[in-house]
Amino acid sequence: LFRSIQYAYGENGIILPRVSRDQTRTGSYVEPRVAYLRPGDILGFSVERSSRITHVGLYIGDGQFIHSASYGVAISSLIATDPNSRWWQRRWVVARRIL
Repeated sequence: LFRSIQYAYGENGIILPRVSRDQTRTGSYVEPRVAYLRPGDILGFSVERSSRITHVGLYIGDGQFIHSASYGVAISSLIATDPNSRWWQRRWVVARRIL
């Protein structure tokens, strides 16, 4: 079960900050475009449509990321041809590479 990005990295000996906006200040910058992502990259989203990070996801490859949702764990898409991904695409602010 996916608990959090902090937990997932911690299970592999990497300590991350607890707060999502602090997690997106860790590691190195990756241009927020799907073509540049690698599995394990942290994605930061601003649900409030500001520059403030309010939600994070963990990129798992093939244009998809895993994240916490109100009903548990969700896998969402950033692929332009997926109409359900537009909500996330508009709110995607930053990508960071820890490994």
